[in-house]
Amino acid sequence: MPTLLTSGCSFSIVPSINIDTWPRHLARLLPKHKHISKAMGSQGNGLISRSIIYECSRIKHSELLVGIMWSGPDRHDFYNSRVTYDRNIDNWITNPTGFVHNQPPSWVICNVHWTNEQSKNYYKNFHDNTGAYISTLEHILFAQMYLKINNIKYFMTTYMDEVLPNTLAEHPHTEHLYRQIDFDSFLPVSSMYTWCKKSSGLPFPEKVASHPSTEQHKAFVDRVVWPRVQNLT
Repeated sequence: MPTLLTSGCSFSIVPSINIDTWPRHLARLLPKHKHISKAMGSQGNGLISRSIIYECSRIKHSELLVGIMWSGPDRHDFYNSRVTYDRNIDNWITNPTGFVHNQPPSWVICNVHWTNEQSKNYYKNFHDNTGAYISTLEHILFAQMYLKINNIKYFMTTYMDEVLPNTLAEHPHTEHLYRQIDFDSFLPVSSMYTWCKKSSGLPFPEKVASHPSTEQHKAFVDRVVWPRVQNLT
């Protein structure tokens, strides 16, 4: 069976409590595909890249289509098999989390706005904006290299413009990485958020103005994602 594999943060989560996000609308246009979602609210690009590669290793590549919406560079994760807590005091996400089937969750997620001990310690003592961008670029390149080596059809985009600002092409610590990214594999938008705000012609929801509505997600698929997918499948 052909498979659609998608990932991202809350913009891509399936199922979503309040809305149908873009992967669900895309899956409806690909009824013969089995849809697997690895998206999770607040997860960073490290988990996105790692979980996509892991799932790809389990699927027949010739029948696989991958769609990735990259998340915020300031979202951090680290592996620790000794962590045992399973409740995120700041959010709805189980923390730590994991993506390897039948294995205990060992990936701890940190967010700059969270108050758990791991987040407070990381952002106080270790976080650096340039370092976060370096990591994001490395995760994107790692995913692209894996997908290309295995001849897997894919497309990518970002949830907000801040994920891949043009200034990375000029920064001495990121230029060499930024220029290696295959931007031809990206959708022809700077980000989903900006496209929805400036080009969709539809309003953001009043209650959650930072997240597109179901109607905006559908318009994004119909007018941006689907034309690219038709050329891939």
